[in-house]
Amino acid sequence: MFKTVLATAAVALLAVPAVASADEAREFSHEGVNYAYTTEQKGKVTVINGATSAGVPFRLYVKGDRVSGTYNSRNVSFSTAEAAKLNLGQ
Repeated sequence: MFKTVLATAAVALLAVPAVASADEAREFSHEGVNYAYTTEQKGKVTVINGATSAGVPFRLYVKGDRVSGTYNSRNVSFSTAEAAKLNLGQ
């Protein structure tokens, strides 16, 4: 479940066009939980900052084929391939 939530956020990011502004807030829902986040490109790293509707914060760093960061102050790490296999939000 925990990894699914994070993979959902990563999949949502991967589906976002590269021309989207870093200031644009984005939202999606998964299994009754709403997620709001922004993205920012820092060199070759995409930073996803957000929180769930319950106030749980997350920050993910996407670099190449890896995603790492924190969700609810817990360290997480997984591949973009793992996230893509879930086919969430599509």
